[in-house]
Amino acid sequence: MTTVPELKIRWEWEPAPHVRAPEHRVTWARIEISVGSEHVTLVEDRESSSSRRSIYCPLYPVAEWAAYNWWFLQADARPARALSLYTPGAYDKGQFRRHCLRASGDGFLWPNLMIIPQGERTQVIWHADRSSVSPSRPIRFLTKGEAFPWRESVEQELTRLISEVLTRLAEQGITGTPLEKEWEEIQRTDPEEAEFCRAAARLGLDPYAEAAPYEGLILQAADDLKGNLLGDFLDAVEPAVMHDALEWVRAARSDIERASPPEAAEDLRRELRSREVPHGERSWETGWKQARAVRQVLGIGGDQVFPLDSYITSIDRQAADRALHAVGGTVGGAGPVAVLEYERPMPSRRFTLSRALWHYLWETDPFFLVTTAYTERLKVERAFAAELLAPAAGVSELLGNAPETAVPEDLDEIAEHFQVSPMVIKHQLENQLLAV
Repeated sequence: MTTVPELKIRWEWEPAPHVRAPEHRVTWARIEISVGSEHVTLVEDRESSSSRRSIYCPLYPVAEWAAYNWWFLQADARPARALSLYTPGAYDKGQFRRHCLRASGDGFLWPNLMIIPQGERTQVIWHADRSSVSPSRPIRFLTKGEAFPWRESVEQELTRLISEVLTRLAEQGITGTPLEKEWEEIQRTDPEEAEFCRAAARLGLDPYAEAAPYEGLILQAADDLKGNLLGDFLDAVEPAVMHDALEWVRAARSDIERASPPEAAEDLRRELRSREVPHGERSWETGWKQARAVRQVLGIGGDQVFPLDSYITSIDRQAADRALHAVGGTVGGAGPVAVLEYERPMPSRRFTLSRALWHYLWETDPFFLVTTAYTERLKVERAFAAELLAPAAGVSELLGNAPETAVPEDLDEIAEHFQVSPMVIKHQLENQLLAV
């Protein structure tokens, strides 16, 4: 079994008699941050023309940043979609401040390390500084990488950091800091309030400063939606249209309950669940394996177009939020049926319906959403849809040449054959055929 890398923050206290701010002076340290065997704080020291694995800064700003953004670091997965298309410096400023260690600020140089919760896992991604970074900066961060440690282990590491910084401050007679007050408030939060704070953070809202106008809608969503249905809704919907979006979900569920589901899907699900659930080391590998299992059970070759209409019924309804692509569900245990926006072009429609089929085949919730959210679980869903509709083996067979020789016209032709967008073929080419 592959070992899951862990985020580790290690430090040794160092004297800093010339630092003015007392909370900085007493928490000055040699700090080393690593993810598994990778060193996030590997830097080039320009004065000595050498590299080292640690930086010299106070820990207080990092602890304060973690405390002030506590609920976002626990629950806000919204930056993950932008992260999938990451260009350094292109983040929304609010997302950067809430999820990037570099925002700890206070005039110190921190690594460009993003922490994005995605369900059971947390995406940790860091980037090197450009070689052209200002020569006046004494250090330059050298490494880049990405990992998915368990969310609980990241939370424990940040909790340890905050607690030990507060202990250090107290031992040195420094009390009443903003960090101390913020952490005390978080520690006093009862379970019901904590649940609300996490729900607000999933909406991209500061629970203390921005969520009040939406409190009623958040509570209504928690009453109307349960399990993954609620989580996926909060991860994707725009707060300003929550009322209309909840009404749309409610109406879509009524449509589903009155629909005629396909009979073949129930037999397929029963057969799949009688087998061992395919699982890969990474989320998208699990999705690919699950899609191949479906085609294998049905005896559909890699170059054949998947007969989607035989396994899912669709209903059109104008969406209330473009981030909510479809509502799906079962009818009396049979199904599935998906309600989606009627304006979607056919390739996009087929991809959305394939994502909905994944929920029916591999999850147990009676109702579910297909959204723009980009959590680890939904990466499985997207990978499943891509491999179900346009198997990598089939793409390779239709190319007929080495994958690296493919041109856009080839991708367009294969996309037309499989009735998907050229982007799906491009991703299959890059993620499977060219990645080996």
